[in-house]
Amino acid sequence: MVFLSVADLTPGMCLARDITYFDGSVGTIVTMKLGSKLTDMNITQMISSGSVTGAFIDEKSSEVRIISSINTQIKEDAINNLHSLADNFMDSGKGITESDIDKIGNTAEQLIDELSGKKDILINIADIKMYDDYTFHHCLSVAIMSIAIGVEMGLPRSQLNELGVAGMLHDIGKVSIPIEIINKKGRLTNDEFGTVKLHPVYAAQHIKARNLVSTDCLAGVLMHHERWDGSGYPFGLKEEQIHLYARIMAVADVYDALTSNRPYRNPSPPNEAIEFIMGGMGSHFDENVVKAFLRKVAPYPVGSRVKLSNGENATVLKNNNAYPLRPVVTSDNGSLYDLGADSRYMDIVILGLDEPTMEKLIHG
Repeated sequence: MVFLSVADLTPGMCLARDITYFDGSVGTIVTMKLGSKLTDMNITQMISSGSVTGAFIDEKSSEVRIISSINTQIKEDAINNLHSLADNFMDSGKGITESDIDKIGNTAEQLIDELSGKKDILINIADIKMYDDYTFHHCLSVAIMSIAIGVEMGLPRSQLNELGVAGMLHDIGKVSIPIEIINKKGRLTNDEFGTVKLHPVYAAQHIKARNLVSTDCLAGVLMHHERWDGSGYPFGLKEEQIHLYARIMAVADVYDALTSNRPYRNPSPPNEAIEFIMGGMGSHFDENVVKAFLRKVAPYPVGSRVKLSNGENATVLKNNNAYPLRPVVTSDNGSLYDLGADSRYMDIVILGLDEPTMEKLIHG
């Protein structure tokens, strides 16, 4: 089931939920039931009514292709390339090769095409997550989110490519960290955390020794755990001392880490992760980067079910780029709430995703 605007409806599509609207041409209330097939007349009446924003459609009944932000094959190829690159990273006799970097660079180009060609599409966490081999999928997710932020900030294609490559390489140094530390369920000791903090250095040293990427790309990998206020590592850099790529990757890295299922904690809901990042704006994170991030992330994907502070349950119809935590929703009793633009509903907030939606986001 997917929600489509009236402009995207075509004859033959099958309704996945009932829809009721007023047909002004005959002065009657029209109800179309679940399973009904749309006709040209139905669609014209819906548009004319002015009260119908769209309808829930059974995807199997139509030829419409629902576009996600990232092509699945690109993601699968990227993960395979990252596996190969990590194997070579661990092989002291071989190391990362130019071919490895070329493959990562080609993936970055494909991601740029995907995200630049769909500028109005917001990234939702369910669209970029896959839940096995956390480190590799995390690297890909950070690359996707970083490129999306870079596109929003107007970076040229050459820099977007470097940013994407840096995102895919940023945690590759973790393959040198003992797995029992990476997957430890309890709190790390000071010595263990000190070991983990070396992973950007391991990656940068390995890559620099082979002269495989630009200095800017290398800086992104090395500095992605630095923080705007100087509280990060490995050097305690602050503000513009931190490379722009690293400032972008820091936001993407934290967002994906917070919303991921890890051995030592459950994932945070996307809205809570966004609120955490907003709270760190100007302290942990570059304010301009966070603002661009907020324009590109969708904590409540279209079609997801949410709980409202007025006690109602609702379905998300449309995301609001300016206010990602306040989308357009329709409640189960048929009320339409534009939480971002309509002042009448400023006292209504989304409390969170309902259980089935949360399960889908967590487990895929």
